[in-house]
Amino acid sequence: MRVLWFSNRPPLGASNSKNRVGGSWIESLEQEIMANSDIELGIVFSELEKEGKEITSATSRTRYFMVPRYPYGKFNRWYSRFFATSPSENSLQHYLDVVRSFKPDIILFFGTESDFPLIIPELKVPSIIWFQGNLTVYEMMYENGLKVRKTFVLESMKRILSGDTMYHNFIKFKRLVHREKRIFSFAQNFIGRTNWDRRLVRTMAPQAQYFHCDEAMRPPFLANQWKQWTNRDKFVITTTIRGNLYKGLETVFRTSKILKDKIGKRLEWRIIGIAEGTVYTKAARKEANFPASFPEVKLLGNKTAPEMIEELLNSDIYVHPSHIENSPNGVQEAMLLGMPVVATNVGGTPSMLVDGEEGLLVQSKDPYAMAGAILEFSEFPETAKLMGENARKLGLVRNSSKKICDDLLKIFDELTRRKI
Repeated sequence: MRVLWFSNRPPLGASNSKNRVGGSWIESLEQEIMANSDIELGIVFSELEKEGKEITSATSRTRYFMVPRYPYGKFNRWYSRFFATSPSENSLQHYLDVVRSFKPDIILFFGTESDFPLIIPELKVPSIIWFQGNLTVYEMMYENGLKVRKTFVLESMKRILSGDTMYHNFIKFKRLVHREKRIFSFAQNFIGRTNWDRRLVRTMAPQAQYFHCDEAMRPPFLANQWKQWTNRDKFVITTTIRGNLYKGLETVFRTSKILKDKIGKRLEWRIIGIAEGTVYTKAARKEANFPASFPEVKLLGNKTAPEMIEELLNSDIYVHPSHIENSPNGVQEAMLLGMPVVATNVGGTPSMLVDGEEGLLVQSKDPYAMAGAILEFSEFPETAKLMGENARKLGLVRNSSKKICDDLLKIFDELTRRKI
């Protein structure tokens, strides 16, 4: 079977970027598919280049197709950013050229956030979209923690003039929502993994068929196991989030202030994925009235997978504060390590764990409930340990690479047996 994937990030086997900090679950899935099947795989991704090209890798038999991203010129990119123009569709012909060249039996699109699925009406072979997030719902939750207008006064003049502020990015995000709704209107097949995305597909794409398949997590998270810390004078929390307004950093700040005098030990809350000095950090501090001199919370910036694992294994619990998610990788990775998890009860997260069995779920934007859940794990370490063990058992079954590979190949087989 010849399978063509469209991914919104460069695969490791085709990337020369020095800024990569580790692979994704999509790359883990690629490795599993290529190691355990006779699939002929091609992966399409876009880069800011004038011309497309096929890239071969000495470490993979996958064929990689880089296509140009538009707009290309500096002025055109600035104009698009500053005025938040409608997204260009100039790449679509390049995508179709790759399809004609590769001649796939089936096409898999990762997510509805990019322009890749816009070519579905032109395809002569089956296609399926692997549900990631949902821009339509995310737009409703975007300002659930912080208002975009509050970030604008914190932006530098350089960022404002370059059109690279959080406000500009939000307006661009709203434009992408319109494109995503078009994609849902004609997509015929979806893969998902949570009740949240299954319900969204049912209402937003009633013509489509829905298939279940879980995510293949990065192998190091399956190979390592957390052990509970005892007899130390500090309580360490780790959180992995990105610098989007809906990720709940202001809730972390508020929760840490509540915990400081209640935890009974020296508190350390370490945030991976966000660095000090960003506009989001400044806005979240201001919103939570959180001083920069508060040493209990440390923003660590990006980390590689081995560095993340080291931080997580050195922690007492994992906390996920986001206001909207589908199946957060941070939660799944912590569960695979066997850590006690506190997470907000949003989007698809309740499909990842059962409250009181594999972790604790709390209301979004509620620092008091979050602090209370953290205190429960701190005061009842045996309960925390048990929930961590339950989480690992569930994660090892759900995120089994072999099972996921088998499930995906069955979906491909079913779709290719049909007539379009």
